[in-house]
Amino acid sequence: MNEVPLLAANDLDMPALGFGTFQLDEETVKAILPEAFEAGYRHVDTAQVYGNESAVGHALATSGLARKDVFLTTKVWIDRYDPEDLLNSVRESLERLQTDYVDLLLLHWPVFGRNGMNPTLESLMRACADGLTRHVGISNFNIDQTQQAVSFCGEGVLATNQVEYHVYLGQQRLRRVLGRHNLVLTAYMPLAKARCVNDPVLWEIGSQYGKTAAQVALRWLTEQDRVAAIPATSNPHHARANIDIFNFSLSDEDRARIGKLDKHHRICAPEDLSPEWDD
Repeated sequence: MNEVPLLAANDLDMPALGFGTFQLDEETVKAILPEAFEAGYRHVDTAQVYGNESAVGHALATSGLARKDVFLTTKVWIDRYDPEDLLNSVRESLERLQTDYVDLLLLHWPVFGRNGMNPTLESLMRACADGLTRHVGISNFNIDQTQQAVSFCGEGVLATNQVEYHVYLGQQRLRRVLGRHNLVLTAYMPLAKARCVNDPVLWEIGSQYGKTAAQVALRWLTEQDRVAAIPATSNPHHARANIDIFNFSLSDEDRARIGKLDKHHRICAPEDLSPEWDD
């Protein structure tokens, strides 16, 4: 079984590689998660809006794994940001997930009403104080919004900002800000929706190590300080390959070549949800 290192920023014990479930329906999740657990995944990422929390809960409950051995993340959708409704939504998520708590609870997008983000952040922290989650964080926040959230919540409270990050979308400025506050950057779409899979530079680098282009792209992310990745797949072979990345290291020359692939290319930018992106 693959051993995945843990990220310890702000007392976080999150595996650096997780299994994402974005765009996976319930039947697919029920089929693929047992394969993922067998391959060594102990970090699963879901969300209220994905519509698959029940399937994640079923897979976890029938896995034979102890609850404490799986790091579980879910995200509150924007229509449940009202402070009182947020807590109710988390309890509903826990019921679907068949657990008393999640390890990490995130606000999915920075879309707030006239009172701004602070009432929602306060309710998020209340979920932590009430034992509904061990850690809290944010998702898709730009630099200014991240700094506002940290200022309101205080240092050491927020664990991560989950954002799109891959070889074609550099996040250097955001990473520097997160680093100053000891937050993890959790990379979704880390393979750029499979665009990395056929990249000739990544393939050439991978040939030195007996690895694929996708494995090089994921290794590049997870070798960085305070960066986690959550690739999603419905293919058991790809799931096993994605986690088989911790038995080699990239050279400085490799990392420099990969750094030049940055095209400032963002894939996920829905107009009704996106902030003003920093790039």
